[in-house]
Amino acid sequence: MIDVIEERPTIKEIADFYGVEPQAHQLVEEMAELTQALNKLWRKTRIEKVNPVSDEASELTLHIAEEIADVKICLEQVEYLLGVEDPVNEWKEKKIKRQQARLRKQGYSEGSGIGG
Repeated sequence: MIDVIEERPTIKEIADFYGVEPQAHQLVEEMAELTQALNKLWRKTRIEKVNPVSDEASELTLHIAEEIADVKICLEQVEYLLGVEDPVNEWKEKKIKRQQARLRKQGYSEGSGIGG
């Protein structure tokens, strides 16, 4: 497993080299590729009824993992270049806490699984 701390200077160096506008455009492209990969898996498993644990679905899932990695890399670069890493983390915490409250209102309790 790659140590994230070792990886970050490289991500920042790449971000600094290209700059915010090219990396923001790259992020949009990578998000579109992820969307396409997710839709392909959905289409195969829901519409074409391909078994979700089949080799074909597994290959699609690995492709999704690759696209998620691309999005995360670009997203981290754009966060860094815009200087919004702290506000993003604050928003993540707020949104997670809000969703936790929603789950509790729907009867979820920790350790019981979704839906109690």
